[in-house]
Amino acid sequence: MLPIEKLPIDIGGLTPEMRNELEARVLAFEKEHEPEAAKGGSGYVPQIKKGDFLFAGVVNAVIVIYFIVAVLIM
Repeated sequence: MLPIEKLPIDIGGLTPEMRNELEARVLAFEKEHEPEAAKGGSGYVPQIKKGDFLFAGVVNAVIVIYFIVAVLIM
């Protein structure tokens, strides 16, 4: 699995019983779903690349130009 040390759960207002239940649920989730979310798993989402930002910028520029032209024609 992923090499992450166990961090303490520090949420204000939780009783010790609630904290233990939350920790048990987190551990169960990690045990069942960590391989899916780890790099290469079916639930893995790759990082956003520069090309993604460039594509979004071009699409937004086209939309802005379209709106400007649409307002000028009206």
